Amino acid sequence: MKERLWAFAGEFDARADKLAYENDGQRGIHHPLVFAFIGDKSLDALTAVYEWNETKWSNSRGVVYLHLYTEKTLERDNVFGFRLDAPIADRKTVRPELHRRFHDDSVKLAELNRTVRQLGTRLAEFGRVYASFQQVNIAVVTMADDPCNVVLPEVALLLKAVLGESFQQIQTDLHGLIREKQGNGDFAYSASVSVAFMRELERIQDRRYSFSAPLQVTEDGIRLLVEHKEAPLFDLVYLLSDKNEQGLFVEGSMEANYEIICSLCLLKNRKTAAETDRRLETYNNQHYKQHIGSGSGGGGVYSTAGFSKVKRPNKAIALTVLHHLTQSVTGLLKERSKIDRKTAVELLQADSASIERRTETLMPERGKLEEMNALLASPVSFDEVKSMTLAEAEEAMYGRHAGNFFREQFADRAQRKLEQLDLEREGWEALERNIIGNPRFGVYAAYAWTNEKEDAAVVYQELRQTVKETAKQLEEGRHRLEALLGESVDMQPFRRVPFMKKSTLKHFSRYLFEHVYGERLELLYLEMKLALLRRYEAVLVRLHERVSPRIEQLHELENRIREVSRQSVSEADDYLGRNISEYYASVVQGVIKDLQGKRGDEFWFEDRYIGGEAIQFKEGAEPFLERLIELCRREVFLYEPFRESFEDELIRRANVTVRFDDRDQVLSKEQLFRDLYDTLRQRAAVHLDVYNYTQKHRYEEHYFFGDADSEFIRYAFEVDRDSRTHKLGCVHENRNSGIEKLILMGGFRIEDLLVFRNGRKYYDSYRENGYQFHAVQLD
Repeated sequence: MKERLWAFAGEFDARADKLAYENDGQRGIHHPLVFAFIGDKSLDALTAVYEWNETKWSNSRGVVYLHLYTEKTLERDNVFGFRLDAPIADRKTVRPELHRRFHDDSVKLAELNRTVRQLGTRLAEFGRVYASFQQVNIAVVTMADDPCNVVLPEVALLLKAVLGESFQQIQTDLHGLIREKQGNGDFAYSASVSVAFMRELERIQDRRYSFSAPLQVTEDGIRLLVEHKEAPLFDLVYLLSDKNEQGLFVEGSMEANYEIICSLCLLKNRKTAAETDRRLETYNNQHYKQHIGSGSGGGGVYSTAGFSKVKRPNKAIALTVLHHLTQSVTGLLKERSKIDRKTAVELLQADSASIERRTETLMPERGKLEEMNALLASPVSFDEVKSMTLAEAEEAMYGRHAGNFFREQFADRAQRKLEQLDLEREGWEALERNIIGNPRFGVYAAYAWTNEKEDAAVVYQELRQTVKETAKQLEEGRHRLEALLGESVDMQPFRRVPFMKKSTLKHFSRYLFEHVYGERLELLYLEMKLALLRRYEAVLVRLHERVSPRIEQLHELENRIREVSRQSVSEADDYLGRNISEYYASVVQGVIKDLQGKRGDEFWFEDRYIGGEAIQFKEGAEPFLERLIELCRREVFLYEPFRESFEDELIRRANVTVRFDDRDQVLSKEQLFRDLYDTLRQRAAVHLDVYNYTQKHRYEEHYFFGDADSEFIRYAFEVDRDSRTHKLGCVHENRNSGIEKLILMGGFRIEDLLVFRNGRKYYDSYRENGYQFHAVQLD
């Protein structure tokens, strides 16, 4: 169930994002873009970047992807996979062996050439989706510890050579992903390969770097040189780790790196001619390169980035709404159990009239007493019995025969019928038919009315009152019978025939059976009624035991939804999760009131909403949960509060707990925006731990992605205008779904990286033990 709740939250989050992005002005890139992912370890990055671009970029169908791999790739449109020959050598020489086979296998190299040309053709087919087709941007992505990146220079230069035939300008960036958090025992080797990669970066990013190799291959096997003159191979190199600049591993940091790559590509390749406000500076690639290289002394310099975004905490909202909706619906179910005692007792067929009708079915017909007149009497005269009591006269006339006849023909028969009754089955059928299956009442009413411990245990109260009254009547009847049997025969009002003693005796006999045994029949009726009442009380206990698991499942569902809802709110940070429960409790109540106004108070329990078997919990709580989820999707989430802009929703939610007479406690927009500004800044810590990095070499640029005309963006550009030490810009987007912030930081050297310094000892030790990491000689 917990998994289903999180899935529901994820579905709402995706739906809300999609709706928000539909209302946003979708992003688009200006120039054609090619992603090149090198190595098997870059598959996750390829998948994430592809899906991200598909969701966020309006012209994503024009983006093409190249993936060099040895095991598996992503099978999607515009993804061109090229399988490298897996090296035969062990990992001591895997990198140089990969490099050698790449150069020596002319057939595979020709295949790669064809793949790159197919990629270029596909790019040309989508030329109309771009604003300009004069320049192509190439973004190369690789994991630092992937052996396949040994052919990084060759792949980059082959792409530039082939695409250079179609484009006047080519800008190539490298995104190196570094995984420092190691969950296996391979950390030392992985660190060594990462250091080898970074050492090779130093070589290819040197201003004097040059390259020449016969990488272009024609269909006839003719090779052409690919040359690179003295210059760094990549325009910019971004290094992104799963550890941030505070030295912390943040959950989901590698996934955040994939989003950073997309944001960097957008930043560098975004049309800027129609920016809204000249004060909102835009990204200038040449300007950034000049600033990060100013303190490098001519060596290679590198960049990293940090990224943060705030949006409506959709998962927490979805689960909170589901929680309050569940509470409202179960509250209605509980409310239906609060009816007058008479109705509840009648529905459970425990009222006096129902009990009496059932008792009558157990009793033989009163007319059967007439059969007792056929009993043979002993030869006694009326004169002998007239002075006797009725009990003595019966003994004298019939001995035990009359009593035995009554017991066999009346008492025993009634008892057998009582024992044959399946009161539990009948009671359960009545419970399901009259209460559980009745949309006016429902399963909670069945639970409450059969619960001996509930305040609403009116059925038990009624039964016990009837038991008390019946027992009293039975006791009084027994006393009355005993008194009657003690009266003399001569005092009884039966017909006497003068001078005909035998006829008079017969009349007395009839009187005896009609009145004395009529009284006994009344007592039998009360005895059967009392037994029936006591059995019915026991049946109610068993009925409650049968219905209780359904309510226990409901309570478990309520508790689980409450637990997951609270967890989701706690996972949203203090700022974004503020007042979620309070605000959306009022939202849900407003929605419920509106729906009831349109459809009536009973609409919840119609089959097309939550009614039917789902609300009877016959199959557990899951069908009920699915109905609630569907109700959220189909009805609740369509209301305006779920379509508000990010800023408006945040302001309303922040102040929902403020009383009308306490307006001094209202959080101003400026206070909220300050919190938002600080939240974005703190969460955008760059994804690289730079060792002992001095401020004089550090150059930063900060960019917001959002509506440049929004109040928050205007606030952000004014809040620390006079004291900020970094450039602040904005990528304008017509959007209300949230705010994103990208921080660029550059100017450091490879040796400034803590991961390089820590990994160097492993790298040196492995080399001393015969491991070869490079295909070319490094100093």
